[in-house]
Amino acid sequence: MHIRNSLQLGKAIKIIYPGELYVSNEDEIIGTLLGSCVSVCLIDCERGIAGMNHFMLPGKISRHDIFKDRMARYGITAIYNLMKEMEMMGSRRRSWQAKLFGGGRILNSNIDRNTIPDDNIRVARVLLEMEDIPIVKSDVGGEYTRKLLLEVKTGKVFLKKTVRDDAYNEVAAREDQYHARCFVDS
Repeated sequence: MHIRNSLQLGKAIKIIYPGELYVSNEDEIIGTLLGSCVSVCLIDCERGIAGMNHFMLPGKISRHDIFKDRMARYGITAIYNLMKEMEMMGSRRRSWQAKLFGGGRILNSNIDRNTIPDDNIRVARVLLEMEDIPIVKSDVGGEYTRKLLLEVKTGKVFLKKTVRDDAYNEVAAREDQYHARCFVDS
């Protein structure tokens, strides 16, 4: 996770990468860049607490996936770890709202992975519904990469979608490499 300063917004930015999550009660911004990955943002506006995860694979409900994954690589683990971190920061579930982003179809290789974006979106929606957490904003699917910034204290999200360009191609290449490593590790 990197920390950057945003001159335009006048706040520190915590950048998260695939397999990471971050929760804060500070006046700062959490950012990430998404391709086929999905980010769930949980917001507690009553207490000024918010968090974001970034996961690449939906995961399976199996002992191997759930208990082996200590990071937020799988959606199932990423969402439950985000919830746990929110609670540890003093947030209460009844005041949570969710915002859901990503799941773009940008992977270039291996045709049998073409369902990953849809599976990522589906697992996020199902788990949030099971936990009775309302999704108040969603921007998913399509053939976009997304730059995402979450303002912790307000819960506002700044989103920029990108279609095929150099940044898009860079994200696609990084995701292809990461997916290759993940499938070897599985």
